[in-house]
Amino acid sequence: MWKNIISISIIILLVGIFIVTNFTNIGQDEHKPNIIDVTGDTSVEGGSISAPNAYQVNEGEEAPNFTLENREGEEQQAFDHDKPYTLVNFWATWCPPCVEEMPALQKFQQQNAETVQVVAVNVTNTETSKEVVYDFLDNGTFEYPILFDEEDIVYDGYSIINMPTSLLIRTSDLKILKRINGSMTLEQMQKYLEDAQSS
Repeated sequence: MWKNIISISIIILLVGIFIVTNFTNIGQDEHKPNIIDVTGDTSVEGGSISAPNAYQVNEGEEAPNFTLENREGEEQQAFDHDKPYTLVNFWATWCPPCVEEMPALQKFQQQNAETVQVVAVNVTNTETSKEVVYDFLDNGTFEYPILFDEEDIVYDGYSIINMPTSLLIRTSDLKILKRINGSMTLEQMQKYLEDAQSS
């Protein structure tokens, strides 16, 4: 008799577990889907994929202001300039799409010198050393500020989950107008700026 009671109890327990795990949301949080953004350019290989449920500072929100050291070791505030727009770009030397994007960032800065200020944030905590970044910069011509986020303070503040990531920000009120998860072409940068100016 006890064997029958134990067997029936086990069957009831298993049926209960089956019902709970397959037909209810118990133990499950509401999740946002993975975010995939290939920036609309089918000629670009790959794209960017975010972790499930990762929160990102998004368009329409206020961008966190920040101050970091530049290459000369001086503190520099990202939005301390007179250009209407700021393009904040997160990058690292080990990231091929980041490196490939930098010449386009340079041309974009040159072509829009009166309108936009590019500010490149090196995620220094992910580099093997700061000297690696210095060596990389010695081999290129970058006329826009490059700031060093050595403790991931800005990286975390902007909820960066992949690189490169760029944010087009209206300087006057720090409103994020466009967030781009992944690399951009010069044409895309120009279009995002034109869209911002016309809105």
